[in-house]
Amino acid sequence: MPHYAAGAPGAIHLVLQGKGGVGKSFVALHLAQYFVDRGVPTAVFDSDPLTPTLSNYQALAARYINFMLDDDELDVGQFDVLANEIVEACGHVVVLDTGSSNFIPLMGYLRSNDVVRVFTELGRHVVIHSVLVGGAGARETLGGLVSMVENLPADGYVAWLNSFLGPVLFDGKPFEETKAFGEIRDRLTGIVRIKHRRGTNQMLHLKALQEMTRRHLTYKEAMVTAQFSLWDRQRLAQARREVNQQLSVIFGCEAPVAAPVGEG
Repeated sequence: MPHYAAGAPGAIHLVLQGKGGVGKSFVALHLAQYFVDRGVPTAVFDSDPLTPTLSNYQALAARYINFMLDDDELDVGQFDVLANEIVEACGHVVVLDTGSSNFIPLMGYLRSNDVVRVFTELGRHVVIHSVLVGGAGARETLGGLVSMVENLPADGYVAWLNSFLGPVLFDGKPFEETKAFGEIRDRLTGIVRIKHRRGTNQMLHLKALQEMTRRHLTYKEAMVTAQFSLWDRQRLAQARREVNQQLSVIFGCEAPVAAPVGEG
């Protein structure tokens, strides 16, 4: 059953993961565009202290607030600024991208100060998104998701299985067959699978997505940019559609989807 509150103004979406290089900012970017393209008022925040991404996208008007000090300690005053702006954006869906480098201090502060609970008591629906990958980062990303579910009392949790760099397996098992999944399955709002393709097809899809992010373009902007070929635009539209269909099942947002390739 769709979680409509998670797709309505007032919802807060936190994208968290302690492992770097797993596609966390891509998830936040896609999530922000999903709500914007459906006409939902959306407030986007970027707090990655090392590699801010969303704040480079003019179309998203993301607000960059770094709440880390040079000694890797959390700047409580700056975090208060961020938290207050999130509270004030009560008429918007909020999407916050964080960094892997501030994950540990942020998790500690959120937990010890009941920040998520405060948002909930203010009537805000909080959803935590975490990215899982296979390979060398499998255990770390899975452990991060379990830690968030166990320590942060959100209204929902979404696991994103990013297979861009290979199958998402844990000791040879898919996510749903792991002990960790069994422990948290009742608290998961949904699972989003970023599809892995074979051979050259995967390479070309990945190349188109990388070029779009390198240029700091949204999907909508890329569709009308001459530097992208018809077939690259088709690949981007396909990748976007595959994820959006899954998000629609989770959040129940059924408003306008992307225009056909080649149209504005």
